[in-house]
Amino acid sequence: MASHTGDEPGADRPAPATGPARLGHTGRLRDALRTTPALIVLSGAVLVAALAATAAVAVQSRTPATTLGERSAATAVATSTTAREIYQGLADADVAASAVFLLPPAEDRRASLVAAYDASVHEVERTLTDSMGNAAGDPDRLTRLATIAARLKVYRDVVCAALRVAGPLPAAAAGNRQPCPPAGAAEQAATGSPAARAVLASAYAREASHYMSTELLTAAQGLWNYDTRLLLDARADARPWLATSVLVPLGTLAALVVVQVWLRRRTRRRLNAGLLLASVGTAAVLAMLVSSWFHWPDADRRFPELERAIDAQSATQQRLGALLAGRADVYLGLGASVDPAGHKADFDGRDLCLAPAAAPAPPGDRIDCTALEKTVWPARQSKTPNAFRNAVDTVLAEGSAGRAFVAAEGHLLTELTTRNEEVSRMVADLPEARRHLGGASAWVTLLAAAGVVAGLRQRYLEYQ
Repeated sequence: MASHTGDEPGADRPAPATGPARLGHTGRLRDALRTTPALIVLSGAVLVAALAATAAVAVQSRTPATTLGERSAATAVATSTTAREIYQGLADADVAASAVFLLPPAEDRRASLVAAYDASVHEVERTLTDSMGNAAGDPDRLTRLATIAARLKVYRDVVCAALRVAGPLPAAAAGNRQPCPPAGAAEQAATGSPAARAVLASAYAREASHYMSTELLTAAQGLWNYDTRLLLDARADARPWLATSVLVPLGTLAALVVVQVWLRRRTRRRLNAGLLLASVGTAAVLAMLVSSWFHWPDADRRFPELERAIDAQSATQQRLGALLAGRADVYLGLGASVDPAGHKADFDGRDLCLAPAAAPAPPGDRIDCTALEKTVWPARQSKTPNAFRNAVDTVLAEGSAGRAFVAAEGHLLTELTTRNEEVSRMVADLPEARRHLGGASAWVTLLAAAGVVAGLRQRYLEYQ
């Protein structure tokens, strides 16, 4: 009587040889590989490899699948906001530090500028400390933050040297908080005449501002770019993973079906229970991966608009940085710098001035440079009484040029806030990242591989 599985005695007996036996090692090996046991072993190896690839794809696709979800995108935007705060604080500190050296040590306004510089630096240090604590799982970002912190210390040391050379603040104005440690006796003895101290202090300030522009702000902008690129690169990184997460399980499922059909015809048995279990498990893995990626097409459709908003946000940030750096150029060029022409050239290269024939509604991020050209830049060479003092009053916050800088900065800050809100709104509109089932898929795939091994081992042993 036939067995429950449909086994029939002699069902798979090889046909008797009809010709002369093949001679030679290659012929015997080819014949051996054509036997049913060998084909069963080869089929099992291929299926196990395909299932292993499916498990690897299921696990490795977790990060690409979730990056464009609302939660992960919000995290990326939050980190880029921190980078923007660091950049803004550094630029503000440079502006305040550069303005300090326009005024004599006893000037009351000098104390307020030193306090503004000190507050900006300490705010950046606090933000850096918090960010480094939150970046424990991101070594690359942690390294970038540590680089900014190390360069900020160098910058502070140079500014402190300039402040000590220029002269101490009055005790009443300095208050309990000192932005720099006191100068040593040797440093105090070597300060020289007031004019020499002014030139030396301005040289220190020039060096500090140059270091800020070329090293610190560059590192801060690099952090900004790194944080935003994490989100911008997510789209390109995820597309091949999306295709792989669907095609690899489909290919594995197709291979299981092909082997099942071949084995049924070859051995004249019913469906192999192990292969059937593996097929059901692979189909479940495919369903789980599709579920894990289900949010992504909608996120991908919304992402180009978000990318444009992030680019506009970055452009506004860079224009704000150029404005603040240009304001520092004005302060340093008007001060006791040894290279006022170089500062003016730097300022002109930033393209901050209104065009001569400005439209009725001129751009709010540009300034009217008339006062700078007529009053400020020539002040150090002018022989007119009080020319230098008038120029200083013009560029500080209360003067006409100072008010123009403040208005342009306020316009850019408002625009940047609008850009931030726009990006935040677009991030909130992204679909929530689905729970990724890659870990569960790997376990199901392992069960499917066990089914393949058990099912094919049964058939293999029947031929031994």
